[in-house]
Amino acid sequence: MAASTAALDVCSRAISSFDGYGIYGVEMFLLEDDTVLLNEIAPRPHNSGHYTMEACANDQFELHIRAVMGLPLASCEMVVGAAVMLNILGEDTMEATKAPLEKSLTIPNAGIHWYGKAAARKGRKMAHVTFVGPSMRALQTSLAPLGIEGMAEAGTGAPPQVGIIMGSDSDLPTMKAAADVMLEFDIPFEITIVSAHRTPARMYSYAAEAADRGIKVIIAGAGGAAHLPGMVAALTPLPVIGVPVKSSTMSGTDSLYSIVQMPRGIPVATVAIGNAMNAGLLAVRMLGVGDPRMFEKMQQYMNKQEATVLGKAEKMEENLRGADSEAIGSYIKEIGF
Repeated sequence: MAASTAALDVCSRAISSFDGYGIYGVEMFLLEDDTVLLNEIAPRPHNSGHYTMEACANDQFELHIRAVMGLPLASCEMVVGAAVMLNILGEDTMEATKAPLEKSLTIPNAGIHWYGKAAARKGRKMAHVTFVGPSMRALQTSLAPLGIEGMAEAGTGAPPQVGIIMGSDSDLPTMKAAADVMLEFDIPFEITIVSAHRTPARMYSYAAEAADRGIKVIIAGAGGAAHLPGMVAALTPLPVIGVPVKSSTMSGTDSLYSIVQMPRGIPVATVAIGNAMNAGLLAVRMLGVGDPRMFEKMQQYMNKQEATVLGKAEKMEENLRGADSEAIGSYIKEIGF
């Protein structure tokens, strides 16, 4: 986070020294201590921004033209969950150079851009391919046949949509279930510790800045006094889901009462004690209101649940069909009840 903020600051200050309008490609170095160094500025659309042709609402070329002509600028937000751009460098032969492009034809949502250069030269930039998908995890799966290493680090992913926070690392075994739901539904998320009592300034900044960072739902787990969900809800217009964490003193009832008894005007959606899984599923449903893809995935999840239960019911009915009370009792003991 600190390095990203520093990079934006260096970039903004660098291009503000120019009078021209348009796209600037700013190259920087990130050192091991998170220091950001300015390398060069290219006053033009840059190769590093080519992914915008497939991944963003408007690409860098259109935005460049709009800027230099004084036209209103348009949105450059990503319209996909994640994107990976693969540069194709020249090999010893044209056939070897084009081999990755031929493999890319088998990958869904691949945008192939051949630069039309007559001859292949070792190391010469010949083409690029942009792959887009709902998440970096999904892209890793679909691009496995290409054998790309370090893809997650090189790709461009959407910012986290769900923030999972907890008052202490001791809450992690409970809150892990919410993270598992995010992974199952391919939702980008972040997870961290934010204590309402021990780190009040951190809690304030996290809640106040969450929406600007792209967070859409916050899941907050807390035990004991459990002030975290309510305090976060008081600081952000985002929906907050509270997870009462089971405590050693009152088995989580203290946490439940604290989170559920919010004053009017400060809502917190509260799930059962320790049920972070339901908090995750509720977050998915909230996102699904404005995301047809997520809505459909939730419907599929529900259909799968129904099929599982119906399958178990059918099996039980088949095993007990025509059975007397004694046989039913034996069956119940057999399955462990």
